[in-house]
Amino acid sequence: MRLQLEGDANSDDPYNKFILTLNLAGASENTIRLYSIAIKDFLDFVKKDPRQVTNSDVNAWLLKILKSSTRSKRVREENEKRRMKLTTAKIYLTAVLRFLKWLGKDVKPTVPKARKNEIRALTYEELEKLKASAKKLRDAVILNLLIDTGIRAKELLSIKVQDIDLERRRIIIRNTKNGESRIVFFTSHTGALLKKYIQKNKKEPEDKLINMTYQALYRKLRRLGKKIGIDLRPHILRHTFATEAIRKGIPLPVVQKILGHKDIRVTQVYTHLVIEDVEKAYKNTFG
Repeated sequence: MRLQLEGDANSDDPYNKFILTLNLAGASENTIRLYSIAIKDFLDFVKKDPRQVTNSDVNAWLLKILKSSTRSKRVREENEKRRMKLTTAKIYLTAVLRFLKWLGKDVKPTVPKARKNEIRALTYEELEKLKASAKKLRDAVILNLLIDTGIRAKELLSIKVQDIDLERRRIIIRNTKNGESRIVFFTSHTGALLKKYIQKNKKEPEDKLINMTYQALYRKLRRLGKKIGIDLRPHILRHTFATEAIRKGIPLPVVQKILGHKDIRVTQVYTHLVIEDVEKAYKNTFG
């Protein structure tokens, strides 16, 4: 399904023509929606023909985005909001700059500095190598669950055997960050690993699936990553799951529910790598 254009697609409106170009390039609905939100917000702000905008216009709009989010009451939530604002601003800026470049405008605004601790998503090849590096059954269960579900490391460690439904291939996550239980799903391959692991270790319903501390899990993932030359940390697998889910067309509200985010804008930060797909699809189509 494609995002509907506003007005006549054959009009001289640059916005409509650009969105049509993204549609023809095969961009996902999520990506097109993101570009649409960013570009319309920018055009509403500058109130001028986009072919006449300047660096100052873009910088002023960027400053507006960074100041627009409401402050949170709690320190932890405030830090997350600040991190989200910067990432969202950079995502929106990328969309607007590509729109302007498409119009032949070469603007160079002041871009916020990247976070030093920004994490990336693993590639398909890295994921396959990582899975192959897990020689022990428990390691394979840990990796495949984190990759399949996008759950947090502490959520993984809180799972009890009774929370797992092998027949329906789903798990109830009870000990969540926002205090609300949710259901996640896993593949048939992971289901087979889980069944073998539970039977081999004679796990009872009340038993923890993975009985280890967070620190031990952290060190284990670092060691597994080191085997294939990756600086692997628990959240990278969650980041990878979210990015791949969006890339494959799963709607943002669904990804939000799977990840357990209260605010969909937090989920939106995972779209930053998907934007690269738009550029690739466009260049493959139009050169």
